[in-house]
Amino acid sequence: MIDDEKKTAAIIADKARIAGREHRVICTSFYDPAAARIVEQILSGLDGIGYDRCGGYPDAERVLFVLYPRYMDRPSVSFLQALKIQWNPQFYHIDHRDILGSLIGSGIKREKIGDIRMDEGFAYAFVSSELAPYLVANFHRAGKAPVSVRAISGEEVVLPVPDMKTIRTTVASPRLDSILGACFGLSRTKAIPYIKNGNVRVNWDIVQKPDYMLAPGDILSVRGLGRGKIREFGGTTKKDRLFVILEKYI
Repeated sequence: MIDDEKKTAAIIADKARIAGREHRVICTSFYDPAAARIVEQILSGLDGIGYDRCGGYPDAERVLFVLYPRYMDRPSVSFLQALKIQWNPQFYHIDHRDILGSLIGSGIKREKIGDIRMDEGFAYAFVSSELAPYLVANFHRAGKAPVSVRAISGEEVVLPVPDMKTIRTTVASPRLDSILGACFGLSRTKAIPYIKNGNVRVNWDIVQKPDYMLAPGDILSVRGLGRGKIREFGGTTKKDRLFVILEKYI
């Protein structure tokens, strides 16, 4: 394990011990998908400790975990709160970075913030429930835009369907550098520095090997360029190039 993984493992093990020793429910911070996999591996191997994974909606990327002794009923209390943040889209354009930056600028730690889903004139932010009253009362600006905030139930969350661009093309191989170039319109020469400089994640893990082999379903995230997904590999051309179908988030 690298240092961050060891730290995460130690924190989760400690919270599990507290839940078992003190016979109570314990909530973790939010974790990104890579860290969440580690957390789930640890929790699934613990005797006597149950857990729930919560992100606010089924496909949430950032999630928190609720730990409890198995002899207890599954906790009914929620440790996560959905907020609806609204602004006037006629006069202001704000993005994910504006909202996240303003939340952190107001003193909220990143680990207390889950996903932020953007739409036209509003966004949903999922946060630790103990912070919701403070944010409703005090979070008034994101970027340059004045905003209003209210706490909403999960039933009120209607998530936008992400805009996707489908790319049908051929590549020399399913190597990371080849697929990255096809998805983001880069030559192999320009794709390689993104990979070697640690700016590329595959399924939320940093990958720095250009020859890393990809598979259908893999999700690519590139700092400064966005995100894409491999939908399908097809057959090969007469020149032995691989048919691929990619999806790029726009």
